[in-house]
Order: sequence, then C-alpha cells, then structure tokens
Amino acid sequence: MSAWPARSRKLAALSTALLALLVAAAPAMAELQARVKVAPGQSLALLARRYGCTIGALQRANGLRTVTIHPGQTLAIPVCGGRPAAATTGPAPSAPRRAAIARKPATSQPKVRVGQSRGQPWRGWLYKPTRLAEGDGYLLRRPERTYGCAHVVATIEAAIAQVRATHPELHTLAIGDLSAARGGWLNEHASHQSGRDVDLGFYYRHVPPGYPQAFAKATAENLDYAATWDLLVAFARTADAPLGVQAIFLDYGVQGMLYEWAKARGVDERYLDRLFQYPNGKWSSGLVHHEPYHDDHLHIRFKCPPRDRACR
Repeated sequence: MSAWPARSRKLAALSTALLALLVAAAPAMAELQARVKVAPGQSLALLARRYGCTIGALQRANGLRTVTIHPGQTLAIPVCGGRPAAATTGPAPSAPRRAAIARKPATSQPKVRVGQSRGQPWRGWLYKPTRLAEGDGYLLRRPERTYGCAHVVATIEAAIAQVRATHPELHTLAIGDLSAARGGWLNEHASHQSGRDVDLGFYYRHVPPGYPQAFAKATAENLDYAATWDLLVAFARTADAPLGVQAIFLDYGVQGMLYEWAKARGVDERYLDRLFQYPNGKWSSGLVHHEPYHDDHLHIRFKCPPRDRACR
C-alpha cells in the first residue's frame, strides 16, 4: 500500500490547522462605530473606556499584539456592548438596543426643555428657543436663523467638537439654518419651522471658493471622506437616544460616495445598509434619506423630547 494517501491526509490536516490559525489571528471585521486618530496622552485603556469597549476588542479590531499605541495612529473602534464613559469631547456610542446604527452620547444627555418646539417641522413655531452661539470650528451663515431646541443645539456643539478632536487640522464648517427666533415659515425651506432641523456643510480636502459662507457641492475629488463620515456618524449614533436624531437627509449620490468609501475601509455592510438607502434605492429604508438638492449639505432632524405634547 502506498504511503501517499497517508501523507496527503497529513498535509490536508496541516493546511486546515494553519488556515484556522490565520483566521483566528486576523483582526475581526466588526461593525465599526468610528475611526479615531490617537491624540497625545491617550492610551488604549482610555479609548476603551470612552467607547464602551474592552482593551481586547480594540486590539482585535486593529490587529494589535500589544497595548502600545502612538499619537497620530488611526484606530478602528468596533461597536461594543459596554456603556461608554463620560468624555469631554462629545458623543461616544453605547450598546445598540435594537438593530440601530446610532449610539447614545458619552456625555450626559442634553438638558431637556419641554415646550420649546411647537407643532411639526413643516408647520410649527418656537417658544423661548435656545440659540446656537458662535463657536470654534464653525461659521453661522445666517445668525438670525440659529434658534432651536436646547437638545438640538447641545448635540450640534458636541458633535462638531468630537470631529475636531479627531481631525484637529480641519477647516471651518458651514452651519446653515435651524429656525427663526419664533419659528414658523422660513424662506428656502419646506421645514425648519419648529427648532428641530439643522443644515450642515461638508468637510473638504481643499476649501471650495465661497465656503463656508455658502455651501459647496460634494464631488469625489474634493470631499474629505474621513471627516465628513465622522461628522455623519457623530449624529447618527444618537438615533437610539430619546433626544437623538430622527432622520438625516442627503443626496443619494453623496450617500453612495460615503458608502463605498466606508465599505472599502472595513465598515460592516450591515451597518452601512441600516445607515444609508444606497445601494438599495431611493425609496428603501435607512436613517439617511435621499432628498433632492442636498448634495452640498446634511439636513438633520431631531426627535421631540419625551412627553412633550406640544412637539409633534
């Protein structure tokens, strides 16, 4: 009897064992909640606490054999099951409650002020609104239209601060309209009447002419994908929170640009399919909805505060 079959069986067993070892050693292709650039003084343990992960989960997601990380290094942050610690740089995600793509902010929940938003976004008004003040890293295009609910203003400020902490060299972001001081009809808009909507520009690799005083159309050549993705996710991860985002409106083509960019960088397709309508069609489900003429900005709509009967 030939020894070849026995040798073949040994080689097959060895190949199987080697493949299993390689699979076990490969970093997990986890659903990602963010990509962060390590800042001076940050440790893997600190980032794990901030994002509600274990150190081991961060090591597996990034293929790290030790806990050593370096300033300027970019880390993938998977969706983890822990509760994030409080952070001073804005929202960080918590465990998902349903099949949601959004996470609770790591900071304390924004202060609830019941009764500010009256009626509906397309037929409503404001009572004793909160004004978005001028701040670092953004320009208010029309300051007379920067009134909204307290939780809307707080989340905008926190999200921008978080993105700028990850990308400290970013240019100034354009902030468009929220609502007028008393709400109600606002020219150029079908909504923005009750303090729950805000328009935000994108981040670009090279600042377009006229920006941030005016919005600029996103193209494959000029869009800063990483910073714009982080801005989008900073809002999207709040969608499960009582005061979080209700919907985001964005041109279908720009959705596709961000979808393909994130997919190529290892973001889980299941996450992307819950976030975007792309590539399933403009009438499919997703937190981000197609809206015509929204290829130069994000339109973000927030929920009503719980038990606020005036807000609809």
